[in-house]
Amino acid sequence: MVVEYSIINRLTSLNLNSIIFFCRRKSPRFSGSCLIGSDPISQSKNKMRTFLAGVVVVFVFATSEVVLAEDLKDLVLPLKDSIWYSNNQDKSKGVTQSGSYPKGDTFNWDRKPSLDPVISEEKERESLEYGAGKLSKMLVLLAELKKQGLNLLPGTAAYMHQNSFKFSHPFSANVSKQGYLFNAATAYLKDSLQLSLEYVTFDLQYQGSLVKTDEFCKEDMKKEEPTDCTAYMHYRSFDGTCNNLVYPTWGATFTPLRRLAPPFYGDGVSKFRLAKNGKELPSTRLVSSKVNLQRNAESPSISVLHMTFGQFLDHDLDFSPLHKDMDGKDIPCCPDILHNDPSMLHPECAPIAIPTNDPFYAPFNQTCMEFVRSVPDSSCFLGPREQINEKTSYVDGSAIYGIEKSQADSLREFKDGLLKFQMTKDGEELIPPNTDLTNACNREEKANVGEFCFKSGDRRVNEQPLLALVHVMWARYHNQLAKNLKALNPYWSDERLYQEARRILTAELQHVTYNEYVSLILGKKLSKKLNLLPLKGRARTDSYDSSVSAAVSSGFAGAAFRFGHSQISVRDLRPVFGNIGKYGAQHGQDRGRVMHRCPVFMNPFVIYTKGAVTQLMRGEVKPRTAKVDPFFTPQVTGLSRGRNALFTGSGGHQHATWVDHGLAPYNRFRMACNLPLVRKFKQLKSVMDKSVVKSLKKVYSHVDDIDLFIGGLAEQPVSGGLVGPTFACILADQFYRLKVGDRYWYETDDPDTQFTTGQLKEIRKSSLAKIMCSVFPELKEVQLWPLKLVSKKNPMVRCSSLQKTNLKPWKE
Repeated sequence: MVVEYSIINRLTSLNLNSIIFFCRRKSPRFSGSCLIGSDPISQSKNKMRTFLAGVVVVFVFATSEVVLAEDLKDLVLPLKDSIWYSNNQDKSKGVTQSGSYPKGDTFNWDRKPSLDPVISEEKERESLEYGAGKLSKMLVLLAELKKQGLNLLPGTAAYMHQNSFKFSHPFSANVSKQGYLFNAATAYLKDSLQLSLEYVTFDLQYQGSLVKTDEFCKEDMKKEEPTDCTAYMHYRSFDGTCNNLVYPTWGATFTPLRRLAPPFYGDGVSKFRLAKNGKELPSTRLVSSKVNLQRNAESPSISVLHMTFGQFLDHDLDFSPLHKDMDGKDIPCCPDILHNDPSMLHPECAPIAIPTNDPFYAPFNQTCMEFVRSVPDSSCFLGPREQINEKTSYVDGSAIYGIEKSQADSLREFKDGLLKFQMTKDGEELIPPNTDLTNACNREEKANVGEFCFKSGDRRVNEQPLLALVHVMWARYHNQLAKNLKALNPYWSDERLYQEARRILTAELQHVTYNEYVSLILGKKLSKKLNLLPLKGRARTDSYDSSVSAAVSSGFAGAAFRFGHSQISVRDLRPVFGNIGKYGAQHGQDRGRVMHRCPVFMNPFVIYTKGAVTQLMRGEVKPRTAKVDPFFTPQVTGLSRGRNALFTGSGGHQHATWVDHGLAPYNRFRMACNLPLVRKFKQLKSVMDKSVVKSLKKVYSHVDDIDLFIGGLAEQPVSGGLVGPTFACILADQFYRLKVGDRYWYETDDPDTQFTTGQLKEIRKSSLAKIMCSVFPELKEVQLWPLKLVSKKNPMVRCSSLQKTNLKPWKE
């Protein structure tokens, strides 16, 4: 979510290709053809969903002047999505109307699938062979790129982005090949048979008899389906498999993102959309300059730590890998690097043209930004392009522990259940170093003095120092838990200590996330209404439902959970880092080494400064964030240069997910959330600032063209929350699923995964303030709720008054 520092401007003027109103979702790639609630587990554990399903959703509006909802008091969760559509293929089954789609609109999940075959086996083979041919040509091109040594220049922002921040797992390279083949085959079928966009979007996935054969669908290029889950009845797997025993790969690594709203591709397959009038959508660089009219307003109550915690949580939940070359290295897309040879342009490139009068890049004569598309799903189905999630979709601490056993093992001491650490010369305990000098984050001059970028369960740990500090906090906490468990149970093995500490930490992470973080985003009232607040006392939940997928949705990952970009306030962050420079100078250190007035993107070395850990943590809880709105600080958007550009090097090189991933526009997500359809710009004035609506009207020719990210950020927040109704809907749906769809949820009554009553009571006593105080004793004091600013209701408290988690209930 947070701190992919440049968002709106990073697209500038993509060659967008066509807008259409269509929907879609690949069903079989998720589940096969089971009906929701048909399995025994679902039937026995549906109380929560039954209650919520009884809520009547009614929105009354006139076609001439829509009265827009300001809250989501009638929101029913979970919302229909692509998986729901997959599991309801029976045409004879009645479909309950959902959403606020206009009469006659069939581009939504309420439609009945058309299963009538229209593709002959001969035509199917022809298309798949065509796709295989396209893949072969792509592999030849990759070999030629390697032969000519065409790569991004080390040290550039694009190089850092692709090789460090967006470093992908090697398996993603295999996934990308197969996904590319099936995308090409689908496009061939669509064009040669003149298939409608609606058919391609919704029904093509049910066609084909050759798609699953070994000839075209290679098992080593897709996620392996587990055959036995007995090893994970009590402890989680690292890759998320076997959390759901009915659908063992739901929410697992390298599986596709869900679709809350059907995808919008220009050709129904993968091309970027156009505006409703058939022309290109406005350059996002233009949107950035026209909509970003005001200085960021400050949040009245939210601390910087809320932004950083959200960034950490996002990295725990999702990551969309990019296409890479044959060795897993970057792919160049801009003409200057390719020697202006269009034959060397990779088919998954979408280089971004920069206007010659761009306020930031014009002085540098830069006319192109690198842009490589995300890896498509490889589950061997025809239909629109889907993206994969390289992370597990559960709140499970994968950002701390990793997403596979080999990665988790590399972070372990294999003694007393401990994680590895490094000890600095000043006696500071930090997460382990990544000593690989080929890593794009590392710098020779820093390595020479024993300072390296960090290694953790998520490769984005070094994105910015405050994020790395949160990783340090959780890793220290794991070791504290392991040591205390060892003292209570000296005969426990290393493996038992590790797994129990991991299990407790994950439970406390879930508790803090829902009790302190989610409740601030949605507001306590809405969070309570949607059963997203923790239970109390001895209470447990039986809400787990195996028919509810916890998989992250594309709208959540690509737009709604990126609201934190708007929270960045360089003015409030600069003193945090500047004070470290002063502190280091007072201790005889070179101020140049402590990053004073320097960029922080992929530059975590300030943490090695003596006293920096405590100073930075204090700095995270004192400053306020900016409000969630469509206004971004110039240092973030790339409209500022020089020493004030705190995030220089990051802007413009993050990929624009909402375009690449075929996200439906803002208005369609409103309909999916049962919010009133907006037909005219003036109707937006009920939920947006009038000046924003005026700006949107200047850059978009039709209200249906507004991107989800921009439209969602522009809405006035729901009562007591930080985001508007559309983002609140998308976020609530996801966090509901992360709770109800997690078999290991810490409050569960499942005898295989539950905590004892005594253990659960202790977990519910945990808080972020307690955890911070226990692992950063030098803090001495902190506000009771660190994600909020100090106030009468949120006073500073002495750390000595906050009791640590009592592990006696774990004594055997």
